[in-house]
Amino acid sequence: MATDLQQRLNRIVSKSNVLVEKYQQLLVLKQSAEEKLDQKQQEIEQLRQQVERLERENQYLRVARTLSTTPEQLSESRMIINRLVRDIDKCISQLNT
Repeated sequence: MATDLQQRLNRIVSKSNVLVEKYQQLLVLKQSAEEKLDQKQQEIEQLRQQVERLERENQYLRVARTLSTTPEQLSESRMIINRLVRDIDKCISQLNT
Protein backbone atom coordinates (compact mmCIF):
# COMPACT_ATOMS: atom_id res chain seq x y z
CA MET A 1 0.00 0.00 0.00
CA ALA A 2 2.86 2.37 0.77
CA THR A 3 4.36 1.81 -2.68
CA ASP A 4 0.98 2.49 -4.26
CA LEU A 5 0.75 5.79 -2.39
CA GLN A 6 4.34 6.61 -3.30
CA GLN A 7 3.61 5.94 -6.97
CA ARG A 8 0.51 8.14 -6.85
CA LEU A 9 2.47 10.87 -5.14
CA ASN A 10 5.22 10.64 -7.76
CA ARG A 11 2.64 10.91 -10.56
CA ILE A 12 1.03 13.92 -8.91
CA VAL A 13 4.41 15.60 -8.48
CA SER A 14 5.31 14.82 -12.08
CA LYS A 15 2.03 16.23 -13.38
CA SER A 16 2.36 19.33 -11.23
CA ASN A 17 5.87 19.89 -12.60
CA VAL A 18 4.51 19.66 -16.14
CA LEU A 19 1.76 22.14 -15.27
CA VAL A 20 4.28 24.56 -13.77
CA GLU A 21 6.43 24.38 -16.91
CA LYS A 22 3.40 25.00 -19.15
CA TYR A 23 2.34 27.89 -16.93
CA GLN A 24 5.79 29.48 -17.23
CA GLN A 25 5.72 29.07 -21.01
CA LEU A 26 2.31 30.73 -21.12
CA LEU A 27 3.61 33.61 -19.01
CA VAL A 28 6.40 34.17 -21.52
CA LEU A 29 3.91 34.08 -24.40
CA LYS A 30 1.62 36.50 -22.57
CA GLN A 31 4.47 38.94 -21.97
CA SER A 32 5.46 38.75 -25.63
CA ALA A 33 1.86 39.36 -26.71
CA GLU A 34 1.57 42.36 -24.37
CA GLU A 35 4.76 43.86 -25.80
CA LYS A 36 3.43 43.42 -29.34
CA LEU A 37 0.15 45.01 -28.30
CA ASP A 38 1.97 48.02 -26.86
CA GLN A 39 3.97 48.40 -30.07
CA LYS A 40 0.84 48.22 -32.20
CA GLN A 41 -0.93 50.76 -30.01
CA GLN A 42 2.00 53.16 -30.40
CA GLU A 43 1.98 52.57 -34.15
CA ILE A 44 -1.76 53.26 -34.30
CA GLU A 45 -1.31 56.51 -32.38
CA GLN A 46 1.46 57.61 -34.75
CA LEU A 47 -0.70 56.79 -37.76
CA ARG A 48 -3.64 58.69 -36.27
CA GLN A 49 -1.45 61.73 -35.81
CA GLN A 50 -0.22 61.40 -39.37
CA VAL A 51 -3.78 61.14 -40.66
CA GLU A 52 -4.75 64.26 -38.72
CA ARG A 53 -1.77 66.14 -40.13
CA LEU A 54 -2.55 65.03 -43.67
CA GLU A 55 -6.20 65.99 -43.29
CA ARG A 56 -5.15 69.48 -42.19
CA GLU A 57 -2.78 69.76 -45.13
CA ASN A 58 -5.54 68.59 -47.44
CA GLN A 59 -7.86 71.23 -46.07
CA TYR A 60 -5.20 73.94 -46.52
CA LEU A 61 -4.64 72.83 -50.09
CA ARG A 62 -8.34 73.01 -50.83
CA VAL A 63 -8.34 76.57 -49.64
CA ALA A 64 -5.24 77.28 -51.73
CA ARG A 65 -6.94 75.77 -54.75
CA THR A 66 -9.88 78.09 -54.45
CA LEU A 67 -7.47 81.00 -54.25
CA SER A 68 -5.26 79.93 -57.17
CA THR A 69 -5.96 81.68 -60.45
CA THR A 70 -3.64 80.24 -63.06
CA PRO A 71 -4.12 76.83 -64.70
CA GLU A 72 -0.57 75.87 -63.69
CA GLN A 73 -1.32 76.55 -60.05
CA LEU A 74 -4.57 74.64 -60.32
CA SER A 75 -2.85 71.65 -61.91
CA GLU A 76 -0.10 71.67 -59.30
CA SER A 77 -2.65 71.93 -56.50
CA ARG A 78 -4.59 68.97 -57.93
CA MET A 79 -1.45 66.84 -58.05
CA ILE A 80 -0.61 67.67 -54.45
CA ILE A 81 -4.15 66.99 -53.30
CA ASN A 82 -4.23 63.66 -55.15
CA ARG A 83 -0.98 62.64 -53.49
CA LEU A 84 -2.25 63.63 -50.07
CA VAL A 85 -5.52 61.78 -50.60
CA ARG A 86 -3.57 58.64 -51.52
CA ASP A 87 -1.44 59.08 -48.39
CA ILE A 88 -4.55 59.51 -46.26
CA ASP A 89 -6.18 56.43 -47.81
CA LYS A 90 -3.02 54.45 -47.12
CA CYS A 91 -2.98 55.58 -43.50
CA ILE A 92 -6.65 54.74 -43.04
CA SER A 93 -6.13 51.27 -44.49
CA GLN A 94 -3.19 50.75 -42.12
CA LEU A 95 -5.34 51.81 -39.18
CA ASN A 96 -8.02 49.32 -40.19
CA THR A 97 -5.59 46.38 -40.31
